[in-house]
Amino acid sequence: MLFKRLAVSMATVGVLTSGMGMVAASEAMAAKPCGLSYTTGDVPGGPLKIVYYDIRNCHNYTVKRKLDIAGTTDDPCLTIGPGETVSRTRIIAGFAGVRGIKPC
Repeated sequence: MLFKRLAVSMATVGVLTSGMGMVAASEAMAAKPCGLSYTTGDVPGGPLKIVYYDIRNCHNYTVKRKLDIAGTTDDPCLTIGPGETVSRTRIIAGFAGVRGIKPC
């Protein structure tokens, strides 16, 4: 009888532990990726594009980053705290393109 209770208890702990791992994994998958993620769209009535971007800092320390744009001036420097995400928009020329992010 004691062994049966022990086996049931161990099985319950295993199921609860695996369920907690699945919750943690799904929360991590729902988070935005580290670094830069962006989309672009056309500005109506002109040869311009709008860039919607997020920069996520996955470090345990504050970083300074800016959007690196080919064909025009870069975005201003942003200070991003540990684990924080900043979201911005930028209108650029139609021929310009996003290269990535770079440190300031």
